[in-house]
Amino acid sequence: MIVVQNLKLGGFQRIALDEAYDYSLKGFRVTLLLLEEIAQGATGNFFYSESDLIQKFNIQVVEATGNRKRQLIFFKSLLKTSPSELVFISHNLRATVLIRLACVLVAKKIKITTVIHQLPSLSDSAQRMKRFLYARLSDNLFIFSAAALKDWNERINSNLFLKMLYKGQNVELLRNGIFFGRINDRPKLDIKSESRELRLIFLGRPTFWKGIGTVLELAKTEHLLHSKVIFFLPYADDSLFQNLPESLTNRLEIIVGKTFRDYVPRLGDVHLYPADYGSSNFIEAISINCLEMAAVGVPSCVTKGGLVTWPEFLDNPIITEIDWLRLNEAAKSILACSQIRISELQLQQIRDLISIKNHTNRIMENLAIG
Repeated sequence: MIVVQNLKLGGFQRIALDEAYDYSLKGFRVTLLLLEEIAQGATGNFFYSESDLIQKFNIQVVEATGNRKRQLIFFKSLLKTSPSELVFISHNLRATVLIRLACVLVAKKIKITTVIHQLPSLSDSAQRMKRFLYARLSDNLFIFSAAALKDWNERINSNLFLKMLYKGQNVELLRNGIFFGRINDRPKLDIKSESRELRLIFLGRPTFWKGIGTVLELAKTEHLLHSKVIFFLPYADDSLFQNLPESLTNRLEIIVGKTFRDYVPRLGDVHLYPADYGSSNFIEAISINCLEMAAVGVPSCVTKGGLVTWPEFLDNPIITEIDWLRLNEAAKSILACSQIRISELQLQQIRDLISIKNHTNRIMENLAIG
């Protein structure tokens, strides 16, 4: 049973679904448990955009909505009728607490694995302490990036109470991954094609820290004046594209309500992910979209310092680190990336590295199931 807040288009939702598909393929009965109600016909929701895959892999989707009391009652009822082999993978700390409390109330031992998706330094002190306390109730605890793991450990080691609380409990790195069953129908980059048009691609939510403003500034630089700029956004935010010069708006294409599944790669494409976490010293710049692009042979340019989670990419042209503060140098690097051609052998090696199988197998090993 994989617990997630909702199935809106986002990183932890993407991982939860890819986990579900892969575990189903491995022969497990999989339930996705949502803490929020799915709005009827809502746009920007994986429940609708991937309904074909959810049905294909026989993923049961169950809602556990309401306040904490109602959700606790739900978990108690669920555990009373569940087999002892049931395991939870929780992508929500509140759910971890409720499941553990329900286990105590019904006197049933169930294994809980929790995956942390947020840098501790991005929470205020009170919220951060709550997260540390909640996470301790998990049997196995994973965190999504090397940057987040370093941040987590530094917070624990600097606080005597947390240091004692987490004595004997390891927090481990669990890298993201891609389930290729959902992208195998996507065309790979045709490296034999003679046509080449420089296209700057942005995939993701229109939030400032994902660097949309930086993409727009880059497109104005001399080296990228002939590029086309394409935004694939789950929802619109017109305020991000106001007061732009005509020389840029003529090259701009904003595609709303679309995701990676709607993207068709072309020779000359470069994916940009200029993530900016503000005051945080911990950079996680390899997004799931970067992995998706790598899976079809499209290079990504990411924030400098972000490759610590994926050192295998340090000498691989599919991912290039960029100092976004130096726009002209960044533009030159992007132009160079547009010339990259990834061979079939290189692409297969990349896919082996970023497969969700590595992720799900790691959880299974810690749970001692398989």
